Amino acid sequence: MKPGITGLFLFCALSGVLFFSGCATTASGPVAITKVNPYHLHDAPDLKASDPMIQFEQRRFVFGAVEEAEIKERFGNYYSIFWKTESRSAVTVRLEYRQGKTGNTVHVKETTVTNPKRTNVTKFEIAGAEYRDLGKVTQWRASIIENGTEVAEYKSYLWQ
Repeated sequence: MKPGITGLFLFCALSGVLFFSGCATTASGPVAITKVNPYHLHDAPDLKASDPMIQFEQRRFVFGAVEEAEIKERFGNYYSIFWKTESRSAVTVRLEYRQGKTGNTVHVKETTVTNPKRTNVTKFEIAGAEYRDLGKVTQWRASIIENGTEVAEYKSYLWQ
C-alpha cells in the first residue's frame, strides 16, 4: 500500500470506531435492537456533497412541503429503530429522550407492535411545535418491552 492510502485507511477505520462507540446496546437474545438511525433536520442550507444520497436524505423529510411554514413544521429529530425478534410476540417499542429546553425531564414515546416480523423498523419523530418549543433532543434511549419486561436497549452516549 502507498503511504497516503495507508493513512486514509487508518483514518477511516478510526473514524468508524469512534462513530459507533457513541451508542451502546444490550441484549443478544431472541429480541435485539440492531441499530438506531437518528436524524436531525434543522434550519440549515442544503448540504453540498458529491454523493446525491446525502442531499436526498435531507430532502426526503421535507418532501411535499410547499410553503416555508410547512417546511419549518418538519424541523426536528427523527429516529428509525431497527430491531429483530425470534419470539414474534407483541412488544412495545419505547423511545425515551431529553430535550434542550427541559433539562433532565425525560419524555417518552411508545408504540405497540402486535404482530412483529423477524426484522422490524419503528420510527419516531420529535418535530413541529414539540421541537420548536422544547428544543432539540440532547440524549435518547430506545428499548423494547415484552410482557412487561425490558428485553433490549440501545442508547446514545450521553444517556444517563
